[in-house]
Amino acid sequence: MKGPIDYIIVGFTGLKFDGSILKALGDAVDAGTIRLLALSAIAKKPGGDVVELNIADVGDGYLVEFGETHGVDNELITAEDRDEVGELLEEDTASGLFIIEHLWALPIKQAIADSGGFLIADGRIHPEAAEELEAQAAGGQA
Repeated sequence: MKGPIDYIIVGFTGLKFDGSILKALGDAVDAGTIRLLALSAIAKKPGGDVVELNIADVGDGYLVEFGETHGVDNELITAEDRDEVGELLEEDTASGLFIIEHLWALPIKQAIADSGGFLIADGRIHPEAAEELEAQAAGGQA
């Protein structure tokens, strides 16, 4: 049984990978909250060329060590995936693409299955959208 799997794409102007995001991901992996399945660094150069960055060339030793010690499988990220990320990027922008499995959800998923339940739908409300909905609700009640 697998937990829910998500992809996350974060962007940076230029090449500002400093390892801090991977440190936070590593902490979540070490805590058993998530499993990092794959990661890729993708950039759109001035002029529009989209390239996958070799993490070893980014210049942060932590990035290289992270990929090696957390057993990521970059074969899960296809050339088509990279092209789709490239379409989202502005020129002179880099991105990190992470694919994660939510391990915290496994006991809930198991309990649903054990009780004969089944998934009807799922989705995500990002915190920024939730704050906007809360503000609208508070304004509507005044």
